Amino acid sequence: MAESKRFDYERSDVGIRLAGWLAAGLATFVVVTPLALPLMFPLSKKHVTPATRPALSSNAPPLEVAPRDTLEASRRDNAQSDRSYGWTDRNRGIVRVPIDRAVDLLLRKGLPGWPSS
Repeated sequence: MAESKRFDYERSDVGIRLAGWLAAGLATFVVVTPLALPLMFPLSKKHVTPATRPALSSNAPPLEVAPRDTLEASRRDNAQSDRSYGWTDRNRGIVRVPIDRAVDLLLRKGLPGWPSS
């Protein structure tokens, strides 16, 4: 019974050379990586303090100072244009018609090329 409780061990280990090569490779990686990254990413060496403004291109949209007010104004403008007549493209003869009037016209005339019942 004493023999059945014996502990066993791994009979084949990793060779010392393989362990040495792995350690050398890891050490080389740890040393070379910080030296190589600035060469691959040269702008990363430029230190920017938080006080400087980010560089924005000329076509970048302005930041919203009061987004809720802007949204409400946009909704008011859209509601106003939905209830009024106006030119969309005067050269091509395209006009803006109030939604209620457009629905009435559509119900009376129908869609061109659409089968009527």
